[in-house]
Amino acid sequence: MNTIKVEHNGPILEIVLNRPEKRNAINRTMIMEIDTALREAEHDVNVQVILIRAESHVFSSGHDLSGSSERPLAEERLDQELEEFYKKTLYIRDYSKPTIAVVHGACIAAGLMITQACDLVIATPNAYFANPVTRMGGVAAEVLFEPWDIGIRRAKQFLFTGDPLPADVALQFGMVNEVVDSEKVLDRARELATKVAEMPPITLRLLKKSLNHTQDIMGARESFEYHFIMHELGHATEESQRLLYDARGDKNNLKQFIKQRDEKFVK
Repeated sequence: MNTIKVEHNGPILEIVLNRPEKRNAINRTMIMEIDTALREAEHDVNVQVILIRAESHVFSSGHDLSGSSERPLAEERLDQELEEFYKKTLYIRDYSKPTIAVVHGACIAAGLMITQACDLVIATPNAYFANPVTRMGGVAAEVLFEPWDIGIRRAKQFLFTGDPLPADVALQFGMVNEVVDSEKVLDRARELATKVAEMPPITLRLLKKSLNHTQDIMGARESFEYHFIMHELGHATEESQRLLYDARGDKNNLKQFIKQRDEKFVK
């Protein structure tokens, strides 16, 4: 593993995002390594709970934008984002074992999708959650959990403005389960994971499937699919092309582009 660490802690498997020099930006390698770790753990009877956390002072700065600035064909982007973001994210959401995310600092865009796909989220007081993709010309992120996590009207304000949600507000809105002091958050997350791991595993698996199915029959799965198509359609517009590619320019301008994108979010 080059971008994550995998640590076994009794019945808990900890997946640690480990690109501190990139502020844990999510690239293809990281996505594939997270997926590999999860698939191996799914068949390991000794693993009962997955805990996802991060090195560095932030959970994740979002999608890694350091790749080529050339415009891909629509079908190329569709295939890439379908495989790397849409399917992989929903695999976490539908994972057969309970998942817990531990968030500190920035949790943006692709990083936000990972935490929202988890069953439980524990955050530190300095954590904040942001989906600033709209002001980059993107139709939010690839999987739109926000309406299901915080409600339609709050989701509209969150996405229309790109304003971040501090941890205490995210807790109030239902995006986060608990806010715990930074020096205690990992102990609390492990305590919670251990308590969940003591539950009958097959019972938990069936209960999780039932809870997710409740959302699905309310329209969650169809809404995820519809939004992904809108997301891909958005990429094809002249507006999106200009903001996502022309504004980025060459590699030398990438740092400035990211700075302008994140100036209200990165701390």
